[in-house]
This record gives sequence, structure tokens and C-alpha cells, in this order.
Amino acid sequence: MSILKIFDKKSQGPRELVLDVESTGLFTSEGHRIVEVAIVEMVGKKPTGRELHVYVNPDRHIPEEVVKIHGIDDERVKNEPKFDKLAKQIRDFIGDDQIIITCRTTNDYTLDINMMNMEFQKAGVKEVPEKQWTNVRRWSEQMFGDKAATLDKVLDRYGVSRKERDDNGHGALLDARLLGAIYPNLQADYEKHKAATPAAAAPAKPKDNTPKA
Repeated sequence: MSILKIFDKKSQGPRELVLDVESTGLFTSEGHRIVEVAIVEMVGKKPTGRELHVYVNPDRHIPEEVVKIHGIDDERVKNEPKFDKLAKQIRDFIGDDQIIITCRTTNDYTLDINMMNMEFQKAGVKEVPEKQWTNVRRWSEQMFGDKAATLDKVLDRYGVSRKERDDNGHGALLDARLLGAIYPNLQADYEKHKAATPAAAAPAKPKDNTPKA
């Protein structure tokens, strides 16, 4: 990982990090682990060109049904480092800045948040506090409804091509870049929605039982 540019936050705007992960399954309680992490840095709502992208050996089998989703199998990651070897690098990259994700939440479980903090905890690295996470899936649910809040649907709404995602399936880096592309417009629309709808300040819990977007 290398720093490509140094930005003056005061003149350029806040640093924000668009994050996505792929994993061996949905729930940490079932022993699932991360296999890919991607973070796209944005300053002033624009990508800086600085990204963190790693594949991770989860130290367990990746089920075939999950491989069909993200294409990462045991062979692909068998020689990759385990998360504890990457944890400090990832946590240092994050720092104290805001993390942007889109992920369904059910019963207070949000895959990206729970997976990342579980891995940090196992590695003996400081977890990312709740205040640093912004889950824009909640914004989409409020504005468009749950069925129209998936990443694919929101990309379509904002006219961002998802051809590569359709052709190649899920991937943490691609999904983080795509989310970064729609995030500024999504936030602007949500601010308008919130101003027009005071109840939007208190997001409703989603009904769907599947946590990943």
C-alpha cells in the first residue's frame, strides 16, 4: 500500500472511505470469515485514486454456494495472508475517518461491520466504533423501499453501469468503486428526503432476514 497523494482536508473536504468485503458466508456466529477487503478513499466526495485491496486466507473452507456469488474459492486464497497479518495495515488505512457501506441490517447484525470488527478483535487490533460507520442501505430503503434498495437497483436508478458486475459477479473492489460512484448523489437526495420527511431521521428496521446487500 502506498500513499499516492496528500490532501489538505480543510480545502478539499472530508476524507471518507467506501468499503466492501466478501466472506465465506453470512454470519460470524457460524464461524464465517472474510476473504476479500476493498476500501476506496474519497476526499470531497471524489475518489483520490488511493485504494486498499487485499485477498485473505480465511483459514477455513469456502462453501461452493458462496463461491458462485463472488468467485473466490479455496485455491484462490490458499497462499494469501491471514487477516491477522493484514489487520494493522487495514486499521491504519481507516484511521478515524468515516466508512461508507451498503449492507442490509437485521436484528442489529450488519455483515460488513460485524465481520470487520470480529476480524480486528481476533487480530488484537482496535475495532472501528459505531460512529464511524455510515450504512447508506438505510437511506435507500427509506427513499425507494426495501426491494429497490439493493446495490444493483440503486446503480440503475442513478444511471451507473453495472455490466461488469453482471458479467463477473460480486467483487469487493468493484462494488466499493460502484458505491463510491453513486454515493454523492445518493447522499444529496437523502438530505432532501430527510428535510422533507422528518421521520426519516429515525430509520425503520428492515424486515428482510438476509443481511447482505
